Amino acid sequence: MIARYRTENTVPVIRRESGDRPLHYFVIDGIGIRSHLPAITDLFADVQKTVAQKIDETLVPLPDEQVACNINITGPGGSYRWHYDRNAVTAILYLNSSEGGETECFPNYRFPMGRTDSALQRRLDCFISSSLVRNVFGRRLLVKPKPGRLLIMRGDRCLHSVRPVTGKGERVNVIMSFDTPGRAFDIADQLNKYLYNDSAGSGGDPNYRSPHGQQDQKSGDD
Repeated sequence: MIARYRTENTVPVIRRESGDRPLHYFVIDGIGIRSHLPAITDLFADVQKTVAQKIDETLVPLPDEQVACNINITGPGGSYRWHYDRNAVTAILYLNSSEGGETECFPNYRFPMGRTDSALQRRLDCFISSSLVRNVFGRRLLVKPKPGRLLIMRGDRCLHSVRPVTGKGERVNVIMSFDTPGRAFDIADQLNKYLYNDSAGSGGDPNYRSPHGQQDQKSGDD
């Protein structure tokens, strides 16, 4: 299904340099999924029911169709940088096994300091995501890709990353994003371009860019 989609459609490859774990992956966004992959849409609906059973608050898929449900394909050597999600809850459904490519998590690691886009919060996020601080104070959890495995996490509190894929095969998973009804994100447009557009010149990760457009410290560099 996904393999056929890739032969018939252009799938953006995202390459953003960011320390030892840059963003290197292919992405099929929610618009492509709605148009060509109805089985993934059905999975999304099933996972939403599971999230509702596990999380004791009202959550809905992000209203931005491009973002709410994605397929990430990480090839050999590919990885995904350390980050927090814009949304409250993220579900990752692994579609295959891979050598390497584990999701590395530090649950409830973030220290919220008001608005997540404030200068103070950005600088604190950068500091505590450094390898030294993580290794001393963090509680690490590794989740290995396995067909049908579902990881549900508080994405805006859990510092997480994808370890490099070390084998010859690809790592394929579905990313599903949920938040409280009516939630809005000030940097949504910039972040969407950074994560889903394969053109160069993104100007750096919008999560760690100052209000004047300058990049703050890099997040999570090892």
